[in-house]
Amino acid sequence: MILILRAPSMSGLPFYVAEDKGFFEREGVNVRCVHSHDPKRRMVQLLVEGEIDFYTSISAIVEAVTRSVKVKALCATSNSRYPCAAREEIRSFADLKNKKVMVGGGRSRNEVLWLCRRHGWNPDQELKIVSGDLSERAKAFSDPSFAAVFGRPQYLSWLKKGGFHLLPYPDKDDAWPEGCLATSQKLIEEKPDLVQRVVNAVVAATDYARTRKDETIAVAMKNIGYLGQEAVEGNYEVLREWYSSDISETAIAHVMEVLELKTAGQSLKLADFADLSFLMRANSMRYESP
Repeated sequence: MILILRAPSMSGLPFYVAEDKGFFEREGVNVRCVHSHDPKRRMVQLLVEGEIDFYTSISAIVEAVTRSVKVKALCATSNSRYPCAAREEIRSFADLKNKKVMVGGGRSRNEVLWLCRRHGWNPDQELKIVSGDLSERAKAFSDPSFAAVFGRPQYLSWLKKGGFHLLPYPDKDDAWPEGCLATSQKLIEEKPDLVQRVVNAVVAATDYARTRKDETIAVAMKNIGYLGQEAVEGNYEVLREWYSSDISETAIAHVMEVLELKTAGQSLKLADFADLSFLMRANSMRYESP
């Protein structure tokens, strides 16, 4: 079976743990983690058609469900409650008005625009938004002209060096489920036992990633080695407490709000986006790490 990740990332580290440390094998399933930068809608279509078995983008799944596509999230591997790192003098998002911030091209940019909408700001006039790649965002932490850096967790190891701190969402219940395992409704209906075994493995691997530091860092260096040892270790210390399989209704609502997704008059609930019955069973049968 093929499990697609967008790119090697620390938030998806439990998937590599599940593959490398034998969690999939222990469940009797042959799952291979593969990376693809193909458009998200294309990957969701391949998921529905059965060309791939699992996908790991919560934004793609939520957006697809609003279009009545038959896919479901199953569990997360981490939950981020901090969309950015800011300088110490920035104590709330309101403090970013008229400041310079660094973003990427996906979720991080969407969240900046969401915050502008929330505060009634014109993003072209009341916030200076600069887009940057991995190296540029890393450099932004040492550039005094930047007040905040929005980005994926693998950028966060530089925050302490630059005198930054994590800035939480304005609402304490907001979260972004990262590394979200998802599949098609068809696979759920036709092979529920197989889906359950994959979820079991990912949930157990997520627990392992949170509790087994040295072994998990070794897996990260093998699969996300482009970050380097220092960055991997620094990121792990930031992310360790974020590793979680949970997906909440408020988190789904937050993703929809950030992405400005409409439901065309539908009244969608958590069960429309996620089938958490597999996660509930996995939580009830957690076993010792291999």
